[in-house]
Amino acid sequence: MKNRGYRGRARSRNDRRAPHPQHGDRAIHPPRHHERHGAEHNDAPRTDLVFGIEPVRELLGAAPGAIRTLYVRTGDEHRFEEEMDRVRIAGGEVAFADESEMARNCGRDARHQGIAAIVREYQYTEFEDMLEAKPDPIVLVDGVTDPRNLGAILRSAEGAGAINIVVAKDHTVGMTPAAIKSSAGAWIHLKIARCGNVAHALEELKAAGYWIAALTPHGNVSIYDLDVTSRLAIVIGSEGKGVREIVKSNSDYLVDIPMHGKVASLNVSVATAVALYEIARRRAKPAAS
Repeated sequence: MKNRGYRGRARSRNDRRAPHPQHGDRAIHPPRHHERHGAEHNDAPRTDLVFGIEPVRELLGAAPGAIRTLYVRTGDEHRFEEEMDRVRIAGGEVAFADESEMARNCGRDARHQGIAAIVREYQYTEFEDMLEAKPDPIVLVDGVTDPRNLGAILRSAEGAGAINIVVAKDHTVGMTPAAIKSSAGAWIHLKIARCGNVAHALEELKAAGYWIAALTPHGNVSIYDLDVTSRLAIVIGSEGKGVREIVKSNSDYLVDIPMHGKVASLNVSVATAVALYEIARRRAKPAAS
């Protein structure tokens, strides 16, 4: 099931923008400083941008209504004609910017390739609605602050068939453009909710019949011995400190991934992938002989 995480506005009959670019199109688009917020007047790059040809096309393919404004580098109008048209049809706007403004918004060293998109605020699934559906497993992310790690977690979860994600509101990054880009398109296939008090959310999960399994080094059960026949909620902790003590004390299992080399632990997104794929593997029905 796809998550309808973004909603664009409907096109108005009186919208002056044609469905395809016209010769006079540039004159009716916003000027170079269109929709500039205070932070954009300095050299700090925007944080609500997805940039680069493939990431923008991926976003357009998954959820064109997610784009509020498409920035195209002046001179690249014909190159991105199809992308411009799709954004307008979905209710978004198109603006042209010279190279200096593209670099200012995306970052001086960013490889924007002449196209960038300002995304609308993500619309999360209600946590209560997710609980009511009782999906299995649920992945709860608590304390991950790097959007690239969150995106990688989303990508791994989708690949393993764990399509229901809960992201804590406190000290945890949300669905930012950087997370969307890092998920490589996985986000559109997921249901993503947010929760406030994580300890309270764990209690609600338990009341709904879930067993709480927190991934942590030196846990009391190996991922290879975890009882996967129960309905599971897998908790992922922060990049540095891992799962918080209050979460550990509210968990039914502290799940360890055995390490056979010299390093003590795995990156949070890699650990998530290992755990979710092992759960999926053990739950899969044996192939018919």
